[in-house]
Amino acid sequence: MGDSNKCRLYIEDNPSRLVSLGRIYEGSTAVHNIPLLHGQVKVGVVEVKDAEALVPVPTDEVNLVGQTLNIFLAWLTHIVKRVSKQVFYSHYMLILFN
Repeated sequence: MGDSNKCRLYIEDNPSRLVSLGRIYEGSTAVHNIPLLHGQVKVGVVEVKDAEALVPVPTDEVNLVGQTLNIFLAWLTHIVKRVSKQVFYSHYMLILFN
């Protein structure tokens, strides 16, 4: 999996709000045997920023961003933003040295 798959995951707020960092799994057509709908993409969450935020595509098991760490789920494509390797690296260095 390359660095190009790293992303920031937002929720629709006014303005949209960053709630987690993750990876995009392009080419996937389903998440846990449930087909992705038009305008959805499969993601995996690697860091939660706002555990109490509601996920944009809830399931029976997952409603809050805090429940998404290290699992796959569907996210709305228009609120998934790719990040470069440099942005991800800078973010983690900031965490390590603060």
